Amino acid sequence: MINAANLRKRLLFAAWAIPVGWWLINSTMSLMPKSLCIVLPGQIASVFLIVTACYEYIKMLSASFPKNGFWLSYLWIIPFLCLELIGQPVPMKFVIFLLLMTVAFEAIFWGEKNSGKWKRASLLFSAMVFLYIAGTSLLNFYQEPFQSFFKHYQNPMISQMGIVSVFLSVFLCDSGAYFVGCLWGKHKYSTISPNKTIEGSIGGFFCAFVTCIICWHYLGNPAYPKAFGIFMGLFTGISAQAGDLLVSIIKRYFKVKDASDLIPGHGGVLDRFGSVFFTAPTLGLLIWIVNKIIQ
Repeated sequence: MINAANLRKRLLFAAWAIPVGWWLINSTMSLMPKSLCIVLPGQIASVFLIVTACYEYIKMLSASFPKNGFWLSYLWIIPFLCLELIGQPVPMKFVIFLLLMTVAFEAIFWGEKNSGKWKRASLLFSAMVFLYIAGTSLLNFYQEPFQSFFKHYQNPMISQMGIVSVFLSVFLCDSGAYFVGCLWGKHKYSTISPNKTIEGSIGGFFCAFVTCIICWHYLGNPAYPKAFGIFMGLFTGISAQAGDLLVSIIKRYFKVKDASDLIPGHGGVLDRFGSVFFTAPTLGLLIWIVNKIIQ
């Protein structure tokens, strides 16, 4: 059954978030001199979402380990995302090496004896790797090869319809799963998130699949196969729900209902954008594979 109060909060949030998000994604206004580098509002927003998600995760992790130096994670993830933002990415092997050093330093100096140093280190390391990959994948949406897969329009407010297609597909997957699950869901499919149903999952997958096919038909670059829309729908329908389930696993592990209360009706950034964070690298991988095959 649909929670009317929660639905009202979601609709009120969507009323202003959709136009703001549309502008952020499509705006071509560089926030830095173009002679230096082009930094778009959508890219800044991507970094902001990842850093906020990092804050939410560290807050949950800190409840289990009150004595900590988890703030060191910001000193690792923010500089590397900013370098990615300005087109100066650091090789992944160095990124991972410095993360290992950061996590080890935190566990050694803040972890108490017999207090699960390996556990705190692994929980911090795995989350930071995931968020970094998600962040770089979102930033890569503004670069090749993703940009070549979709049509471009001169109107600046529809300049990034490929990125809009991804967000639209993921959010409709979430909405489809929510409404179908509330109205017709009877069969639970996971003890991790008791509210999720098989019917809702099918509804969410169908919404994402159909949305991707329609978006690709009208917005996709005709130089690429028509069948790409089908694969995009399959990957999005599965990965969006996998991301949502991953966030549910995290919240269940830390025994919290929501990652935070930043977004009315949804919870936190992890609650709302966890599916996007998982879908972005998945689609990035799909596009990389297709691009290699065609070349």
